[in-house]
Amino acid sequence: MNKDEISRRVYEAHGGLAFSDARKIVDLVLNLIKKRLVNGERVLLSGFGSFTVQRRKDKKGVNPQTGESIIIAGRNTVKFKPSKSLKSI
Repeated sequence: MNKDEISRRVYEAHGGLAFSDARKIVDLVLNLIKKRLVNGERVLLSGFGSFTVQRRKDKKGVNPQTGESIIIAGRNTVKFKPSKSLKSI
């Protein structure tokens, strides 16, 4: 499922809402989640799961063209943990 499909479902669920308004609502919610994650906050959606930002450490790698050993820089990544109700599906 992608963002457009979610917007379509919101549009279909609310008869008096224009599709463009449904898309704006979905964008607003996703942007709010992104902002909270960028700020290092945990985002909890009850009955669905939680999103947290996790720091990945530097790791060793190999340049495939030269075979030279390199260090791949660590980075932030988003971790999703499903709620218990999703685990039972």
